[in-house]
Amino acid sequence: MVFGGAKMKVYIVGHRGPEHNEVVSIHKTRNGSLKAWNRVRLDLLRDARRLARNDKYGKKMWNEIIRNLSCKDPKKIDNYPHETPYIGEHEVKD
Repeated sequence: MVFGGAKMKVYIVGHRGPEHNEVVSIHKTRNGSLKAWNRVRLDLLRDARRLARNDKYGKKMWNEIIRNLSCKDPKKIDNYPHETPYIGEHEVKD
């Protein structure tokens, strides 16, 4: 879709793992998607910290997940094979 000669993009925010891909929101601006991505990242980080406190056998795994989710750059974050927040950029077609 072209608006005044410029192509329109949308930004999809979600999180994925080996067996799921959940879209959380869609945004018109990169800035809006960054804010939403950070909220998703912080929610995943909060869950990982809570689970780390309650799992005496998986401390090493949870500490690695917490370290991975502490990355504040959506292009560099890598928490595979666990839940990883993402931003997908897509052009809207006519």
